Amino acid sequence: MAYTFKDIWDSLPPEKRRQDGLWTLWVLRPLSIPVTWLALRLGLSANGVSYLSVFFSIGGGILFGLRGIYLPLLGAVLLNVFSILDCVDGNIARVTHTASPWGGWADAVMGFIAYTAVFLSSGVYVFLRTGWWPVLLIAALTSSANLLTRVAYQIYKNIQGEEAHGSVSRERKLAENVGITGFMMPALIICHLFGGMPLIIGFNALFYTAGCGITIIKLAKKSGRQGGKGAQS
Repeated sequence: MAYTFKDIWDSLPPEKRRQDGLWTLWVLRPLSIPVTWLALRLGLSANGVSYLSVFFSIGGGILFGLRGIYLPLLGAVLLNVFSILDCVDGNIARVTHTASPWGGWADAVMGFIAYTAVFLSSGVYVFLRTGWWPVLLIAALTSSANLLTRVAYQIYKNIQGEEAHGSVSRERKLAENVGITGFMMPALIICHLFGGMPLIIGFNALFYTAGCGITIIKLAKKSGRQGGKGAQS
């Protein structure tokens, strides 16, 4: 079946648009429509695009952590392409009605990998240019805090089901604007060309470590109020 740009755009439900951050809404979604159309013409599935995207995130992270001007710039561009592909796989799943639990899991894992690639490569980037080794620990802490936040939320979601979506809605919305489908990715290009990567690393460290603590405390309080409703092993 031949899908049009309109078919792809119309498959995006209103609630999904409301969840999108500003960068996703105004830049990534529009860019993802023609890329989705091309992927469909090439016969790629939603899962296939998810698998392909990991090469852009890992490859982009490796290149961004190198010395020089052009290779890190190419790495930042590849990481931004990943952000577009992160929209494309969902577009394909919706317009072709092929969404599945496996696809959702694969998409989430690819996002975890992308976050790790960005944080660690940013730390290496600054270390190679300043020789300040604590930045590597800060990058690792940021990556760990991000992963811990997501694991904590997923465990809570497994217990509470769809009701969990509203538990950290404000935090999720803020993260959408800041993270790998938000302003973080274009900021990599801007800071590489004009300076400011230490500021990006400092902001990410504060944002994700604080967010981790706030999210875990908030979920713990909600779980405590619900008492024995959740299953325990």
